[in-house]
Amino acid sequence: MEFPIWIGLHRDGAAWSWSLGDSKYRNWFTGEPSNSGDCGSIYSISKKMASQNCDTRLPFLCISDNMVLVKENKNWEEALEHCRGLRSSTNNVRYDLLSLQPEDQQDLIMNKVMQADTKEVWTGLRFLAGEWLWVNGADMLHTDLPLCPAPHQHCGILTKNSTGGMEARDCSERKNFICYSYTP
Repeated sequence: MEFPIWIGLHRDGAAWSWSLGDSKYRNWFTGEPSNSGDCGSIYSISKKMASQNCDTRLPFLCISDNMVLVKENKNWEEALEHCRGLRSSTNNVRYDLLSLQPEDQQDLIMNKVMQADTKEVWTGLRFLAGEWLWVNGADMLHTDLPLCPAPHQHCGILTKNSTGGMEARDCSERKNFICYSYTP
């Protein structure tokens, strides 16, 4: 049996907005969104969206945001140490500098980047021993990076105007950074 589920979508004036930043996902039922409500739901089987009255009692879907934007200006090494030094009330949760893949949730990540006090934020990308590496050991799928970066341009950043592509910077520059939590 198909049923509606609350998602983080609501009408803000004439536009629909997501609670965790912008998303291009739109899969409305025909005739939707209607004027019947200002909150969005998604149906369990068809994955079609519909507007609902916000007072309607429905099950809901939560997204766990495991990223932390640190609004302190640190060089890349200091940012890495800061993330790895974070502790959680749950003993088995660890933190590291953000390592990302092209298929990761770019909208959610860029929403964090846009909140930074600096134009660029550090990621867990480093050029070592002749190759680009993620600090968490993830595969390197970004092909837009230089095979031989300029001297001192050995650390990866995301900029506020990027579309998910990585760029190389001098590791001694001071920037905000994004840590993420994971369970080993």
